[in-house]
Amino acid sequence: MKHTRLFAAAGAVLALDRLTKLLWRDARQTLIPGVLALRGTRNTGMAFGLLAGQPWLLIPLATAVVIGLLIYLRRHALNRLFQYGAGLLLGGALGNLLDRMFLGYVIDFIDPVFLHWFIFNLADAGICLGAGLLMIHLIFGKEEKRK
Repeated sequence: MKHTRLFAAAGAVLALDRLTKLLWRDARQTLIPGVLALRGTRNTGMAFGLLAGQPWLLIPLATAVVIGLLIYLRRHALNRLFQYGAGLLLGGALGNLLDRMFLGYVIDFIDPVFLHWFIFNLADAGICLGAGLLMIHLIFGKEEKRK
């Protein structure tokens, strides 16, 4: 079975993530006062700063997620929901993995000012949306094992 939707979603997230990180890595701009700003930061951890300063753990962890997902893809026939979810997750994981490998940190820049506790990037959004779609698939979806 072809995974066109999956690779299209992964490629889109990865390309947009790379572009926006280049454009806004040093941004300091309020878009909607009290709601949303662009503020470039360097995150040496993962979500919410967990495991900050430990790339020796984060790089292998992200690599394992990507490899595990690719192995799963070879063994299962995938419905549309799974393909989009896996594609978003894969593109996001690759985007942040490239930052960690080549920069030693992840560039975050989207600051929901009203929340006061995190800044994220498009790769993070892809990972979260993809994981959400995969959970919906696991709960409600049907899949067939490949022959």
